[in-house]
Amino acid sequence: MKTRNKGLILSFIGVLIISPDSLLIRLVNLDDFSLIFYRSALPIVTILIFLIYTYQKSFLKSFYLIGIPGIIYAIIYAITHICFVYSIQNTAVANTLVLIASAPIFAALFSVFILKEIPSLFTWIVILISMFAMVIIGVGSFTTTGLYGDLMALIVAAGMGFSMVLVRLFKNKDLVPACLLGCLIAAIYALPFGISFNLNNEQIVFLLIMCILILPIPFMILTISPKFAPAHEVALIFLLESVLGTAWVWFIINESPPINTIIGGTLLIASVTIYIYQTTRKIN
Repeated sequence: MKTRNKGLILSFIGVLIISPDSLLIRLVNLDDFSLIFYRSALPIVTILIFLIYTYQKSFLKSFYLIGIPGIIYAIIYAITHICFVYSIQNTAVANTLVLIASAPIFAALFSVFILKEIPSLFTWIVILISMFAMVIIGVGSFTTTGLYGDLMALIVAAGMGFSMVLVRLFKNKDLVPACLLGCLIAAIYALPFGISFNLNNEQIVFLLIMCILILPIPFMILTISPKFAPAHEVALIFLLESVLGTAWVWFIINESPPINTIIGGTLLIASVTIYIYQTTRKIN
């Protein structure tokens, strides 16, 4: 049980770090392909430093050891990164975060069919309550003009759910090197479409904060956490990003959330907090 606690605590730290991501995307104000490129190329620096520090002389060998599961993970990693940018640029931020919040459902379903891990009744109840909270938050935000962005967000949610299950299935493999490969794939994808290199100082600062710290660290944590805790539980913790992301927008650029966001966010935080407490207190 202590191992599970480690996974849940890591997940919580990860969601705190990644929460300002959506805000920074709006503040940096770049086109789709430039965003995809910078959000993929710059995190390579952080991941590279981590891998060199961790593996030292075995650094190159770490890429070989990821095997086929690592290649699959890298491809999914790239797809989720690309689709997230398309989503956040083509629909409301609330829509994106609400739909990505369905990741625990995908993780739970994939866990049932792939890992044969059946979530407890309590976990299903918390997932359903959390999803209801997400619906409350998203009421009034969904628009037909944002259908493309909404679809991209669902792809991100499914990709995140499957990735966490994949990490748990191959828990004896370190798939962090696959994160670097995923970033490389996404960066190469965006490069031919014309990247804006004429950046002002403010954009550079926002990009460095977002791409060197806020993006790579949580995703490395997301790659590690399912080794210790069930994938659907890790995904459940990451639901908090939708509320925290909204809070950042509220405090920094004074976009006051509507009453439905406040009600849904309170319900979400309460349900996840209760879940964390009930799970982590069961220590052998």
